[in-house]
Amino acid sequence: MVATVASSELKHEDPNQYLDDNDQIPVADEWGPVVSHHKAPFEVGDVFFYTVLISLFFGGLHLYGERFWAHILATYSKPVIVLGGTFLVSEIGFWFWVTLLGVLDLYQFPKSFWRYKIQPLKVPTWDWYTKALWVVLQNQFLVGVPTGLLLYKLMEWRGNPIGMELPTIWEVAKESIGFLVVEEIGFYYGHRLFHHPRLYKRFHKQHHLYTAPIGIAAIYCHPLEHFMCNLSPLLLGPVFMKSHVLTLWLWITIGQTNAINSHCGFHLPLFPSPLAHDYHHEVFNKNYGPVGVLDWLHGTAGSREATLEKKKQREAVHAQKTTKAQAQERS
Repeated sequence: MVATVASSELKHEDPNQYLDDNDQIPVADEWGPVVSHHKAPFEVGDVFFYTVLISLFFGGLHLYGERFWAHILATYSKPVIVLGGTFLVSEIGFWFWVTLLGVLDLYQFPKSFWRYKIQPLKVPTWDWYTKALWVVLQNQFLVGVPTGLLLYKLMEWRGNPIGMELPTIWEVAKESIGFLVVEEIGFYYGHRLFHHPRLYKRFHKQHHLYTAPIGIAAIYCHPLEHFMCNLSPLLLGPVFMKSHVLTLWLWITIGQTNAINSHCGFHLPLFPSPLAHDYHHEVFNKNYGPVGVLDWLHGTAGSREATLEKKKQREAVHAQKTTKAQAQERS
């Protein structure tokens, strides 16, 4: 039988308490197979999942793209396409994944997927979801809509194409490199900034309410953090690269899917690995970035196995010192 964590235990935690607490870092047999929680850039799941997603995008463009896009351009104005289209893409993608994960979390359906739960001793409840819902809706409408207006003005200023010529796979591939660079830099340093003691309690502590994250918690955060860490790094890449609005929508779908997956609490086969960010929600001071390059560069990459190993080493050193001291006392 799976033990659960009561909803009353879903509270703000001390960011440092997990590092040396055996109860919060369970031993391997409580977790099933030992797996690395360090985020290696471009793991197998990342490559497979996003290859399928991009293939579906370009397959759709090839089959229906020109007719569909010609109809959109003939029917709607550019502001409606950018603002309304971007909002719809974001909302549909977000709630699609969150609904599927909600069924998995709350009803354990399909049951066979529960074997992939990263923290199986912490089972999500309805309280977890209802607590996140209001904050998420506020961020989507009160932050997301004004940000969409700003995005439209920036795209207009930069001259991002919204015309009939569709993006090619090579253009998307080239621009995606720029997107990843902007996302990694913007999210890593923004995220780490919000972990500063002067900012953490006021802003970022809210997001770390979920030490065992769930998909909807991807944007359960303070509005300022949502704008600075979630939306800005995601949207500025396409603006800087002067990307077609369809490329923007593809990138939003990828980025948002990755954010939800990083918080989903399940390491599902052929999906991008959420282990690194899940571990960040346990220990708070490791794995700040979405890709892992800057975590490696700044020495903030971490894993549960490394933490346990370090703890064992400290205990071994302490035991040696104790034994040596006892031997000296006897002599």
